[in-house]
This record gives sequence, structure tokens and C-alpha cells, in this order.
Amino acid sequence: MTDLDSGPAGPASAPRERERRAERILDAAGELLVAWGYPRITVEDVARRAGVGKGTVYLHFSTKELLFLAVLIRAEARIIERFATGMRADPSAVLLSSVARSTYLWMHEEPIFRATLLGDGDTLGTLSRSTSENLPDLLDVRDRALLAHVEVLREHGLVRTAQSSALQVHAYESILTGFVTIEPLSPSTVPALEDNADMIAHVVRAAFELPGPPESVRAAAPRVNAIYQCLLDRLNSAVPTAREIHRHKRT
Repeated sequence: MTDLDSGPAGPASAPRERERRAERILDAAGELLVAWGYPRITVEDVARRAGVGKGTVYLHFSTKELLFLAVLIRAEARIIERFATGMRADPSAVLLSSVARSTYLWMHEEPIFRATLLGDGDTLGTLSRSTSENLPDLLDVRDRALLAHVEVLREHGLVRTAQSSALQVHAYESILTGFVTIEPLSPSTVPALEDNADMIAHVVRAAFELPGPPESVRAAAPRVNAIYQCLLDRLNSAVPTAREIHRHKRT
């Protein structure tokens, strides 16, 4: 046990101390993910960096996969928060081309996503499987949020309606995923970051969007914002501990 693990805590302070300790563990795990990459990290490494005992880490996160799943969920919540903030400032941020461009840039700015998406492929595969196995309902909420977003834009005449919204969501995600995952496979051919972001926006705009008046964009923005606020709340509720992850899995 380390000094940070020790010391009495009263009933009122115990939950808050547990939350602070979980945050410290997540911070340490995220720093190591960026510095070393997922395969090299052990739970002992995380405990040492967080200043806690190995057993304390397992009290919060029962496996290494669940620990780093929580790290990824927290990083995703930061990106969703940026999107919601930007949309409140500029309603045009709800357009799919704008969302795709911003998401691509933010993924590169967010160290956790850079380490996961642009690092070794095994990390992404392992943590994706962990999400499917441990938080299938979270995946469902995320998918339904994007589907609802597209349907709001269709209602306001901002997205084409010749194809189903489900097909459009699949195509949109394929475009964004393709642009991101090809980079480590062919790094010498990747354009400058801003140029690639502009190209993603162009591809998405050409594939899905219809020109609409500013009032249609302004009318769609509050509804889209509400969708992503619900998603953000769900992400935040999924982060803190493995026990909570398992609780969500059972419900």
C-alpha cells in the first residue's frame, strides 16, 4: 500500500475520495497509453504512476481492458462536450460535413484517440471488443444518437432522403473511419491535417447534404443539441468504475 492509499476517511468523505482516486487512476492510465502504447502497459505500471497499490486499481477496474475502456469513454465524452459547445455557439455545426470535419480534427488533437486510432491495430480491436462485450447498451445509445441526428436534418431538408437514414449513418461512419484508419497504413500519402479535414467535409457534403436556408439550420440545432446532451450524460455515467460498467451491462 502507498501513502496515497492510507489514512482514515469518514463516511461522508469516502465516496468523494473513491471518485478522486478513480480519476487519478484514469489520468495515469491515459498518460501511459499516450507515452507507451496499450500493449506495453501493465496494471502495476498504472498503479505506480497513480501512486496507489495494484489492488486499489482492481477495486475500481476489474481488468486492464475495463480500465482502458473507461479511459476511452472519458476521452469520447470530452469530444462530445466540444461538439455540444460549438453547436450552441454556431448552429451550422450540426451539419454532417461540419461534424465530420470537427470530429476528424478533434480525434487528432485528443491524445488518447491519437494513441488508440493511429497506434497499433490490436489496441483498437481489443478495446472495441471490450465495449461490445461490456457495454453493448452504450454502443446502442451512441448509434441511436447519430441516427436521430441524421433524421432531424432530414426533417429540416438538410440531408437527402433518397436512401434510408440507417444506410446514410453507415456510410457516414464508414467515410470517417476510413479516413482515420488508413493513416497508419500509408503515412507517407496522408495530406496535411487541415487539408484532409476539408476533404472529409467535402465528401460528406457531396454524399448527403442539401443546401438549406439558415432558419432550417437554426431550427434543427436545439434538437440535435438535446440528442448529444443525452449521449454525453450516458458517457459520463459509464466512466468511473468497473462496478458501474458491470451494473450497466446487467441492466
